[in-house]
Amino acid sequence: MDKVSVIRFNNVRENIARAVEQVNGLASLRPSDHILLKPNLVMWDNVYPFPKYGVLTSTVLMEEMVRLLSDYGCTKISIGEGSIIDRGFGSDTKAAFAGLGYHKLREKYGVKLIDFNDGPFTSVDFNEFSLDISAHALETDFFVNLPVLKTHNSTKVSLGFKNLKGCLATRSKMFCHHVERTLDDFICHIGEKIRPALTVIDGIYALEKGPVINGRAYRTDLIIASRDMFAADVTGARILGFDPAEIGYLREYANRHSLSLHSGETVGEKVDDVVCKLQWDWTWLEDNSGPEAFARQGITGIHFPKYDNTICSGCSYLNNYLLVTLMGAYANKPVAGIEFLGGKNCRSQGGADKTFLFGKCAIHANKENPVIKEAVPIRGCPPDKDKIISVLREHGIEADENAYTAYRAGLFKRYEGRADFQEDHFNPSK
Repeated sequence: MDKVSVIRFNNVRENIARAVEQVNGLASLRPSDHILLKPNLVMWDNVYPFPKYGVLTSTVLMEEMVRLLSDYGCTKISIGEGSIIDRGFGSDTKAAFAGLGYHKLREKYGVKLIDFNDGPFTSVDFNEFSLDISAHALETDFFVNLPVLKTHNSTKVSLGFKNLKGCLATRSKMFCHHVERTLDDFICHIGEKIRPALTVIDGIYALEKGPVINGRAYRTDLIIASRDMFAADVTGARILGFDPAEIGYLREYANRHSLSLHSGETVGEKVDDVVCKLQWDWTWLEDNSGPEAFARQGITGIHFPKYDNTICSGCSYLNNYLLVTLMGAYANKPVAGIEFLGGKNCRSQGGADKTFLFGKCAIHANKENPVIKEAVPIRGCPPDKDKIISVLREHGIEADENAYTAYRAGLFKRYEGRADFQEDHFNPSK
């Protein structure tokens, strides 16, 4: 494995360049190269309070990388991403670019902003399957991968490899949440087709129970860089408290390429000195009837089994919305005989008076299920939040959107007034 730098940020912008320089990160770069910077902008939200810490690549990291490349003499610099599209939350790539001030980087440095969701895509054959990957990602001369240091409720960590999934067309992203093939397997294969020249993990903040806003962020104040994405991810996984052998895609990639999962050479901070062991998943009740919050709020009679790897990012985000609005409707109230199913792998086992089928995949998986008494489809791919509320209310559930508003305000207030959480990390310098 190539060398990995682990450098304290300490609110010193120059430490970002230092992390890159410590691993000779620009050694293979020519000033005439076309450069593509790929942040992690998984989603955006223009409706509710939105804590970005540990969820999105910080603008301070992006700006310093653009500045470093510009100072190197590069003029063909692009930033590309394919964020979740959800009109109900105001989420798409262009909204994320605008909210993070990327237009100012365009004005100051002449960078090009690319929404991967607009295409074009190239169909890439992986022998047993094919995926549509952004042509921009495949054709650039120098790919710079800028993930966040965070956990993930399916793959345990979301680092360099996982960030590349954002280069796929939406349908291909959904395909990766497959019934017969693991998400880790897809991520491993994608990392064999898109080969970043440089990976810089934004560890200014780290996210527990990621990958989105309902996780909890911590100030870790680290920049992790390497010319070897695998080495960067092995180090990032260790810093998050994992044995790299626990991470499916790292284990598979190591096996396929005869690599060691032990960290190679690191410079800067000692990895053992900066470990921040974080939880990656949410806990469900022992009978799988719902999250532990059901017990805390006295909710019984609802069967809401835990999501699995077949639920894609769009439905996963809305799944949280559905849960919170349900808890608002039924806190400390008995409920009789309803269940909620989502994902490609869910099949009702019977026993419920009404079975709510959340999204296209759940509807398809149960379309001929004889044990369902009354199927209630919540249509969409994914369903929008207004559809969720309207279907629930049509069936006598007084879904409380105010509960979700209060929940989101509570997530935001976690970080208000704390000096170690700085909103200006997500704005360009003046």
